[in-house]
Amino acid sequence: MTGRASLATRAGMEPVLEHALAWLGRSVGYDAARALAYDPAAMIPVSFAASDRLDWDAAASACWNRQAETDSSHVRDLARSKDHVGVVTAESRPATQTPCWQNLFLPGAWRHELRAAAVDGHGHCWGSIAAFRSGPRPFRDREAATLGRELHQIAAQLSRAMVAGPTPSPPGNAASLWLGDNGELLFATATGRDWLDRLQTPQMPHRAQAVLAALTARVTASAARSSPDPPLPVTVRIRSGEGQWVALHGERVRGPTGMAQGVSMVIGPAGPATVLPLLAAAYGLTRREREVISAVLTGLSTRQISTRLQITPYTVQDHLKAIFTKLGVTSRGELAHQLAFQHS
Repeated sequence: MTGRASLATRAGMEPVLEHALAWLGRSVGYDAARALAYDPAAMIPVSFAASDRLDWDAAASACWNRQAETDSSHVRDLARSKDHVGVVTAESRPATQTPCWQNLFLPGAWRHELRAAAVDGHGHCWGSIAAFRSGPRPFRDREAATLGRELHQIAAQLSRAMVAGPTPSPPGNAASLWLGDNGELLFATATGRDWLDRLQTPQMPHRAQAVLAALTARVTASAARSSPDPPLPVTVRIRSGEGQWVALHGERVRGPTGMAQGVSMVIGPAGPATVLPLLAAAYGLTRREREVISAVLTGLSTRQISTRLQITPYTVQDHLKAIFTKLGVTSRGELAHQLAFQHS
């Protein structure tokens, strides 16, 4: 791939996804392809790109199928595998048994899929690529290997693009949404609808619907698998169209009798404690470096950080030097600007 250095600094993740698809078209070839960026902790898509005009109804359906069906772990499985790449054909067992293939791919005449998880050197999955072909033209091992060799670089570009750029202070308070089991928005406050509008971009006019579909599917699937234990809530971090950090927190809603009645979501500004782990993953920060950054962002001096963390001032300075190197800054002021956290 070319243009690697500049892509990470361009606004948004879509240029990285589009560049990856263009490169794959030249290097491997396909009839259609999709690329997604993930919140690596939730493994839920937050940005999308397509080789052709993206059908957003299909995108939402794909998000739903991938998150809800038994095949929903395929990206996680690829992320844990050695090469992070897999090939599926219409005659294989996954294609004949998974809803995503039955509902989306086979009706569209796609017969072969090349799957890949974009994993960085620290094991964090930042995205996925799926390429499709029709007819008797399966993807070969050498083509899978070609894609596999670029995945670390694609992951690095996605991670930096996800956290780079200005982060204006997110206005307003959190709000509530109530969704049906299929991800359809049933009820929302005016504030909640405003937050959803903020997620849309000109390139992704139905981005919020696709994210809600994926998050709802993950919540309902998690609830089904967790019985009789209470399912854990699901949280995803995403940048708004203006670059603000937004958090969506979803849980199953149950009536007085225990019957499931959709999904409740809280949407609102994501604070530093929510976003810092994502930044740490993107820049390869250690636990101690994260603690130092948190202390710096609260305005503590070197001596105060030393006291809080029970380390020497010299060790604090060593950690700061390592942090500055990783983030490409030279001072605490630049560090705060780079992370762009707004503290109330």
